[in-house]
Amino acid sequence: MEERNTTAYELDALHELLEREFEFLKSQDFDQFEGLQKRKQELLDFLIASAPEHDKNLQPTPEAIEENEAFSAKVLKCQNLHKRNEILINQKLTAIQEALASLGHGTQIEKSGTYEHLKKKK
Repeated sequence: MEERNTTAYELDALHELLEREFEFLKSQDFDQFEGLQKRKQELLDFLIASAPEHDKNLQPTPEAIEENEAFSAKVLKCQNLHKRNEILINQKLTAIQEALASLGHGTQIEKSGTYEHLKKKK
């Protein structure tokens, strides 16, 4: 039960972090945005590591089913927030590319190396 509470707490922390991340992106505060990336990765790593293994012999109770549905809804919400933030970053990159192109610079910014791959670039 303690592990389940910790996982729920970490999932709530991820949700809050993704909301802050979006605010930093909207205000173009990229230093603050970058400062969140390590903690976000820690939360994601924890949630992945704490994912339960399925026991085929386990007979779920109605309470467990309801709890899992609520947890799944939170995970889906975080996934949607993450996707929203990725879309915003991609829009900003496109706007930058268009501005550079209008100034006569042929610089291309590789989108695949941005949001999803921040930790790999470091």
